[in-house]
Amino acid sequence: MAKSEKGSRRTSAQAQSLAAISKLGRVNAPKQARSEQRLADIVHALHTLLHGRPFEDITIPAIAAQAGCVPASIYARFKDKRSILVALHESFREQQAARIEESMSAEAHQKLSLEESMTVILRNLARHYSRRHYMLRSTLLLDDQEIYEGAGALIALMSSRVSAILRHKLPKRQMPTDERVDLAVRAVFALLQQRLIFRPAVVGRFAPSDESEVTSEITTVFRSILGVGT
Repeated sequence: MAKSEKGSRRTSAQAQSLAAISKLGRVNAPKQARSEQRLADIVHALHTLLHGRPFEDITIPAIAAQAGCVPASIYARFKDKRSILVALHESFREQQAARIEESMSAEAHQKLSLEESMTVILRNLARHYSRRHYMLRSTLLLDDQEIYEGAGALIALMSSRVSAILRHKLPKRQMPTDERVDLAVRAVFALLQQRLIFRPAVVGRFAPSDESEVTSEITTVFRSILGVGT
């Protein structure tokens, strides 16, 4: 893919994320390009700070310092620190939804075997959770209805895409019901979320230690529920 095309897609994804954030009821939508940039800077500042410390230890002044503004600029856009985290989750949710639409399209899986498709889908999901655990853990523990609804919509989207891929690769008599596919997808997400919430404590007696082992574990659960690719 050409650099110009990649840059164009990145800019488009950022614009979509900003538009999604601006629709949140707890965010004062910016009306000027400078205000849009400030909003993006504040959200990105929290994202950066979450790499090194838990959400509860991050203050509004710290976010302002990281964003290169004053606390008053934050309160002009957000009600409180919690609202910034919700906006950050919405930004990532929007980006992840776009990735699912692209990476799980019929065209993307047309030349892949069922085994290859499952490997790609689950490996990408494990990578997403492993590399964003610092942010996703904080959002899950926030106990926020808006975050739950956004995450639920993402799971539903992935469930529908998995069903579509399976329908193209399995004989009709072997095709699991959409309800069973949905159960398999939700079980995989639940397992990944469990690891996030209890992190860094060891979960169970045989907990996976790295991203590769996580992928193997969720693949076992996925196949077992669907009864395909075994």
